[in-house]
Amino acid sequence: MNYFKVNMLFSNKQFGFIKGRSTILQLLQILDTWTEWLEQGGQVDVVYTDLEKAFDKIQHKRLIGLRKLHSYGLHKEIIEWLDEAFLTNRKQRERIQQTFSNWATVISGIPQGSVLGPILFIIYINDLVEYCYSGSKIFLFANDAKIFSYINKEENSKVIQQDLDKFKEWMDTWLLS
Repeated sequence: MNYFKVNMLFSNKQFGFIKGRSTILQLLQILDTWTEWLEQGGQVDVVYTDLEKAFDKIQHKRLIGLRKLHSYGLHKEIIEWLDEAFLTNRKQRERIQQTFSNWATVISGIPQGSVLGPILFIIYINDLVEYCYSGSKIFLFANDAKIFSYINKEENSKVIQQDLDKFKEWMDTWLLS
């Protein structure tokens, strides 16, 4: 975590799971922006999203194999350890009353309740902010996103739509909804 903070690798628009960033800080920054825009006239259009079962849908191969972790300069041995000791070789089964299902390999999902889980999740979605930037703003808190734009003429509404289209494209590419 310190490596990401010291090298300023986390998006400054992500406020979840990062020490020194909070919902209050995010709210203050957003309200400051909205107040400034509204004082200029016009309106603020906002779309709120909540990624569905976000921690459960992170694909191990996309986090490790598609070089998400490599792109941040993490040492190969750390990535291999995360893959072998934390993500792969996990199995699960279900129990209904006294009957158990067969064991099944877990190919997606980040273990919740761990220290690494939230960090791996925000690494996975870290590039979302830059990918969706056509002119509107996007703020993240863990798996929630606010996309908003200042609208003072009809053409401005196209900007937020472009970012929403990019947001959907990113979600499709990284298998989130």
